Amino acid sequence: MRPIPAPPLHRRIRPSFGRVSVGVHGRVMVSMAEGPFDAGLMAAVKRAIALAGRRLPADRRFGDLLEIRGSMEMDADALAELRASIHSFSNRGIVAVSTVFLVRPGTPGIERLPALMDIWRASRPVRRADDFDSAWALVNADLAAAGLPLQAPPSRP
Repeated sequence: MRPIPAPPLHRRIRPSFGRVSVGVHGRVMVSMAEGPFDAGLMAAVKRAIALAGRRLPADRRFGDLLEIRGSMEMDADALAELRASIHSFSNRGIVAVSTVFLVRPGTPGIERLPALMDIWRASRPVRRADDFDSAWALVNADLAAAGLPLQAPPSRP
């Protein structure tokens, strides 16, 4: 009896995609997103924001700081997932008083930033900063304008 040859090995090579972390620091939802982004990652972001949203103050009034590192590359499916996520949070009342994007000059894909900011802009004021200290100052200014207390920045590694 002859042995049956094993089928050839096929290895699916998938491009490497980024990661995202989301947390709440007082009245500020702080997210760090490292691209490139795909639809699966955007779906995971939606779940992370929903979990972090449970830690928001009871009155649901908060500032939002979104730091983008690495790359801003995003395929069409990821962009659609992102739009749907932001819309769903708006429908559930999880809307920040403002969102501040922290994107350093020279980030690959930075030319996409205005289009991304427009997704958030539909439900709140949106601003941009080039460094963490400036971003945190904008978040605090927006909190103060909304009659909310200023927040001390988190420690950074």
